[in-house]
Amino acid sequence: MLSLFRPRLPIDDDELDWQLATFKWLQTEFGGVGGRPLILPSPRWFPPSPRQGHERIEDLFAAVKAAAGMGAWPCELRPGREDRPSEVGFALLLRHQHAPAPCGTFEVEAADGTRRVVVTYNPALAADTDAMVATLAHELGHYLMSTARTAPPGGWALHELHTDLTAVYLGFGLFLANSARNFSQFQSGGLMGWSSRTQGYLSEGALATAIVLFQRLAGRDPAEAEPFLKIYLKTDLRNATRALARRIPDVAAAVDSVDLAEFAS
Repeated sequence: MLSLFRPRLPIDDDELDWQLATFKWLQTEFGGVGGRPLILPSPRWFPPSPRQGHERIEDLFAAVKAAAGMGAWPCELRPGREDRPSEVGFALLLRHQHAPAPCGTFEVEAADGTRRVVVTYNPALAADTDAMVATLAHELGHYLMSTARTAPPGGWALHELHTDLTAVYLGFGLFLANSARNFSQFQSGGLMGWSSRTQGYLSEGALATAIVLFQRLAGRDPAEAEPFLKIYLKTDLRNATRALARRIPDVAAAVDSVDLAEFAS
């Protein structure tokens, strides 16, 4: 009966096991979380840019790369397809019949014996800095994973899910969680209603859980992330923190004990 009143983890046991295994894989491939900082939406990490348009996004991308510890990794940034209405409400639904443009893409181009890494972003996100940071961090996750020697837990078929978790590993969990789902009102042509946008691949609850695991692997209090989360995500963070403290008192030991062979595809 008492278990009914305990905080519940926002994800199920299978997804928790997958996250622990993925953190094990990430640390095996790219080094321990250790002193990796939790990147915050502050001028310390993202100084204001005096430039506009694509040049401003280039400055933002440089800041994201530096925060991720990938500042020296060569990469070309290009604007991609625009207009990304993932879901819309009421009559506007009829106006968007084609697949929405992606938030961003990662590609390795090979020509004339040279290898060029290209990241694109959706210009429609330019006014939403948090969403743009989340997108750029996700694409850098692809870049980092492209250098892995082994397949991630469950295989490359799940690589988009792994890439979201890789962005958390790089320190950008707050941005991914806050951008995973966005609701807003609209008024257009005499119509009023609501719209929603989804971004990324992991759920908000999964990202809140991943932030807790990341913070505890780094030896920090997960509560440090709380002031920067959307109001309703604070509850997910608290529940994940309390549930994991009860179930996995030593996250580092739990991650270390994972047998990655059990997750081979």
